[in-house]
Amino acid sequence: MPSFDLNEAPSLLHLRTLVRVADHRTFSGAARKMLRTASVVHDGIVELERQLGVALFERFPGGWQLTPEGTCVVCRARRILAELAVLPALLGQPPVTVHEQLYLLNARRLGAFVMLCRVRNMGRVAKALSVTQPAISSAVKTLETGTDKVLFERSGRGAQPTEMALAILPPITRALNELGHIEADLAALQGRLSGKVRVGALPLSRTRLLPVAVVALLDRYPHVQVETFEGTFEQLETDLRAGDLDVLCGALRDPGDSELTGEVLLHESLVIVVRSGHPLLGRASALADLHAAQWIMPRPQTPARRLVEQAFQAQHLELPMPCVESGDMAIIRGLLARSDWLALVSRHQFETDVASGELAVLPVELPATRRAIGLIIRRHALHPPAVTAMIEALRATTLGEGESGEEGAA
Repeated sequence: MPSFDLNEAPSLLHLRTLVRVADHRTFSGAARKMLRTASVVHDGIVELERQLGVALFERFPGGWQLTPEGTCVVCRARRILAELAVLPALLGQPPVTVHEQLYLLNARRLGAFVMLCRVRNMGRVAKALSVTQPAISSAVKTLETGTDKVLFERSGRGAQPTEMALAILPPITRALNELGHIEADLAALQGRLSGKVRVGALPLSRTRLLPVAVVALLDRYPHVQVETFEGTFEQLETDLRAGDLDVLCGALRDPGDSELTGEVLLHESLVIVVRSGHPLLGRASALADLHAAQWIMPRPQTPARRLVEQAFQAQHLELPMPCVESGDMAIIRGLLARSDWLALVSRHQFETDVASGELAVLPVELPATRRAIGLIIRRHALHPPAVTAMIEALRATTLGEGESGEEGAA
């Protein structure tokens, strides 16, 4: 869900007017295209300039030309309209121009739709948006009339989104997120980097990579805010595709399509971690020496568990039966402190514990567990300046890793 106040967002109708005037370079030309009068078009631009607090056009011989601020806003407005323009195909309707989809050009209506898809309760949505429940019902009715589809099934359990609603949810969400970037775009143009960066933090990025990058970013740009989101890769990937996240950071996977792209920042291999003073320290040198030990291993069907299985297979060893399967750092740390068990984990996740002397790494090489850690973004995203700065900070953080970063598909 977009993190900005939709009541304060610039009007989608006026942004459409801005694009039309930019295309035709005169109010009269835009008016003919939009089937409006030139005065209505002019008033729409004036109102948008008031909402944004900048001049968007300046007069020149033969028409109007965009100011730098106007060019900035038009770029983002085109992306918003392009996202909404894909809906007819998803709805099984004939292609239409965006200006005929007037039912979509209301940010509050679209925001209510997105929230209802997620919360699935009209009363809760109405309370969150500080409107009445009939207002939410009216917004849904307008969208259902415009799409000519049933978008929600009402029942005693709430409002369940239909398959069609879920199909059109991603482009609508991306359009609203694009709308939220306009303010930060304009601030950067005026020399002030601000805005919020939303980062999906997978486990391998949480201990050092992301914290170091965030501190470096905010030291340089104190007006930026960073919000992190934790969850499964599948959950965070869905949010990234919808534009609810700007970047995903952690172990890279194959996304299976060309919509997302990954960049390798560093590589690492799993290590075997034990408590300080463990009897095997200084004795074990090969995985075969540890086969009879009690193990803490990653959960089944996770990428880390598959790497563990590969490590044993590479040395023609049978995978031991783990006594505990967990991916939770706090649980693993507590178990190791109270036992002589062994844990197969990421070095990055436990480097602070190793540096403090509370845990130690057995000198056993596990080359079959090498994996790439990096960032994943939407391939064709137009990142606001703060997000670009966050990505640059992540890249800079890995320069001291001893391994050069490289680019590749996630």
